[in-house]
Amino acid sequence: MASNPVRKLARITGKPGRAAELRAALKELELATVTEPGCREFRFYQAISAEDSFVLIEHFTDEAALKLHLQLPYTQSFFARQLVDKVEAIDLPG
Repeated sequence: MASNPVRKLARITGKPGRAAELRAALKELELATVTEPGCREFRFYQAISAEDSFVLIEHFTDEAALKLHLQLPYTQSFFARQLVDKVEAIDLPG
C-alpha cells in the first residue's frame, strides 16, 4: 500500500516583540526535524517586511511521520515556549 506524503505551507505569526526568540526556536526545531527518518523537508523563512512573520514548509513521508514529529520532545518543547500567536496552514500537493 502506497503512503500519502504530507506537505504543508504554514504562515506563522509570532507574538509581538519576540521575533528573535521565535527565529532561534524555529532554527533549533528545523535542525532537529530534518534528521527524522520521515522528514523530506522542513524549512522556515522570515519575512523581510514583517519580522514577526514566518513561513514554514514541511514535507513528511506520510501522516504517521508527521504525528511522530509532533510527539517528539523537541517539538513539544518548541510549542511549550508559547512564542507563536497564530498559525495558518494549507495543504500542498504531495
